[in-house]
Amino acid sequence: MSEISERTRIRLLGGGLKEKLQVTPPPDPTPRPTPLPEAAPPVSTAAAPIFLSDSADGADVLEATHVVQPLAQLCVTAQAQTPFLAAVVGPGGAGKTFALNRLAHAIEMSGGSAGALPRVVVARVDAADGADAPVAIASAAYAALDRDPGGVDYSALLDESAHAGGDPLRAAKAASDRHDEIARKLEAERLKRDEVEARGARLADALLYETPGSRVDVFARARRGAIDSRLRRFELAGSDAGVSYRDLVRDMASMGAGGRAGAALRSVWSYRGQRRLLTWAIVALVLGFVINMLKRETTLAAIRGVAAPLEPLGDWISTHGDWLGRFAAALWILGALLLALNLFRAVSFSSLVLRGTQLLNHDLRERRRDLETRLGRLNQRVAALSADAEAAAKVAEAAARRAGGKAQTRAPGPDFLEANQGPAAAARTFLAALGERVGRGTDAPDRLIFVIDNLDALAPDAAIGWIDAAHGVIGIGSVGVLALDAARLVNSLGGPREARRRFDKWLQVVVNLPGRIGLDGERLVARLLSSDGQAPPAPVDAKVAATFVEPLSSSETALLTALAPLAAHSPREAKRFLNAYRLARWSNAPRPVIALMQAIAFADEDVQNAMRRRLAGSGEIGEVEGPDSLVNAVKSARAANNGAIAVAEARAAGELAQRYALSL
Repeated sequence: MSEISERTRIRLLGGGLKEKLQVTPPPDPTPRPTPLPEAAPPVSTAAAPIFLSDSADGADVLEATHVVQPLAQLCVTAQAQTPFLAAVVGPGGAGKTFALNRLAHAIEMSGGSAGALPRVVVARVDAADGADAPVAIASAAYAALDRDPGGVDYSALLDESAHAGGDPLRAAKAASDRHDEIARKLEAERLKRDEVEARGARLADALLYETPGSRVDVFARARRGAIDSRLRRFELAGSDAGVSYRDLVRDMASMGAGGRAGAALRSVWSYRGQRRLLTWAIVALVLGFVINMLKRETTLAAIRGVAAPLEPLGDWISTHGDWLGRFAAALWILGALLLALNLFRAVSFSSLVLRGTQLLNHDLRERRRDLETRLGRLNQRVAALSADAEAAAKVAEAAARRAGGKAQTRAPGPDFLEANQGPAAAARTFLAALGERVGRGTDAPDRLIFVIDNLDALAPDAAIGWIDAAHGVIGIGSVGVLALDAARLVNSLGGPREARRRFDKWLQVVVNLPGRIGLDGERLVARLLSSDGQAPPAPVDAKVAATFVEPLSSSETALLTALAPLAAHSPREAKRFLNAYRLARWSNAPRPVIALMQAIAFADEDVQNAMRRRLAGSGEIGEVEGPDSLVNAVKSARAANNGAIAVAEARAAGELAQRYALSL
């Protein structure tokens, strides 16, 4: 069989970037005119960057998302036994930080999907921040849970875990004190809120009588003389004209538009001074009308016909009729002037009060807007403190239950008992208590994932101590994923044999990132150009989840059992072999071939060298030369594959198997 093509290799490894093959046509010898340069496109302010930094959030040119997606599904599946520790391994510059970021993103995107746990929390740990491993891991767990991931409040879980290692009476007292403190703050905020509400209710009185410098106060002081004179005309000045005016403005401001129009109209007759003017105006008009009626002949005839003694009066009226007409006209003019004065005084008085009302309403709108904003903030704080008080009450109740009946028989222990517990010990206690609660109940996450980066920034001995400590403190319900360069730790661990033993103890799964040797520079540049150096959203591959929940078939079980002498020389190695196969079986390569090559990846050096010699050729894998365990394994794999195994397929499956085998 011919050499396997690049496209076939990608298909067998489970996909990857679907790159189209471009065929370059031969050059045309016919000379063509040089085209005119096209106009440059307009520059967009939101254009993608063209100068790329060494960011861990850039384009995925090495397909790290594709490599770590099975590991992401492992982290969120309910079928993963915890505690579980895995590693993303690669040399310096292989993109481990980038792969961890993509892994964390894939875990967060997979939470709650088919075959995944619904509540998964990712805690990011920086091993190079200077803190001890237990402290750094505990701090990252606390920070991740304190952010209410997924909208779930884990404050009760954090409080219970934080006090799990201390004196229960001291924890109960601390929880009770915290609840009392929150209750005091809540009561203080409620008093402030009530004060603001009361101030809003009496805001008009405060602006009129208690706020120097308000618009209505400035107006009243500037027009003090006019206000005093107009109120005295209406006999409303009282002992203090300024106070009386403010009372009128307050009453007018409480009315609607119709009420204000009615009040302005009533100012024509409702006040004593105005009624007096109206009375005299009516008297003058009526008297003028009567005098004008006396000049008429009918009136004079009536007067003369009443009695003889009245005839001289009639003659006098007839003789002085012009004078009486002038007097009647004067009375009419006087009545009209009195009416005009009444209306003028009513208009000037109403306009003065309405102007004060407008200024008061303007101040009210501004101040009420400020008060409503402040009241909204206070309501938010009261609501938040109420929720905190309720949560603190639950924590205090739980702490009191943990203390049991001892609270009535003894006081809390002395301070030095807890002072003996240093930060590392306290962190271990917190993580142990957290591990007992993760995955149990609605107030705890189903899975806690620790993503640990920057181990390569530590010295080899420090990195080894960090890994060992992380292995010891990551508890039940949690999965840890480390990014490291295993090769740089070999000498510090005492050589390859001891290093492999230690890594087998620490890690249940290894995912190797491809090294930089042999990378196709053309393809890297093409992928950067096609993506503009940006990271597109990575979809979750449903095929991975479906493969994880798919049970092993009877043929797979029989083949894995037959391959066990090749890969598993201890219970720990057997577990790692099965874990690696379950990760690799999601690809498109034949599963018997994957199982065979995965077992060879876990076998000793002699077996691997023998298979390398056979894969250097072509065609099909028939009989192989090598140890009996390899010969029997190849026979079992060929039988499970229902025929011969192509060398090209075995070579592709071998590349996939090396992804999940520790290479030192």
